[in-house]
Amino acid sequence: MKTKKYLWILMMVLAAFVVSCEKDEDPIEACEGEDLAEDFNCPVDVDAIATFCADGVSDSYYTYNGTDYYCTGVEASTCDGAIIQVGIALIEAGCGTKKKSANMENGLIKLSQMAENLLAEVRSESLYN
Repeated sequence: MKTKKYLWILMMVLAAFVVSCEKDEDPIEACEGEDLAEDFNCPVDVDAIATFCADGVSDSYYTYNGTDYYCTGVEASTCDGAIIQVGIALIEAGCGTKKKSANMENGLIKLSQMAENLLAEVRSESLYN
């Protein structure tokens, strides 16, 4: 009788151990795109859609024209270098003129705001899951 009781307790402890050691799932990545043609004064033949993707935990980056521009963290403030690289890529693609270059600053602000919004959304979603 004692053996069954100890066996039962051992099984319960083992089950608790297995459940507590389960690996958490990888964070889910979310992305948001924005057309920057007007902000960067792009010709109609230039695809000016940039996408920001983040998982809110370890990875965030912009994608433009098939190239990923990584942030150094998962805060919007860590994306300044990536934002500038996207801006340079848009200029190299033919966007921006001296006539409307002031709008480029609005485009860079829009890219930064896109990161802030998506990161806030990803974080709030992870709190509810």
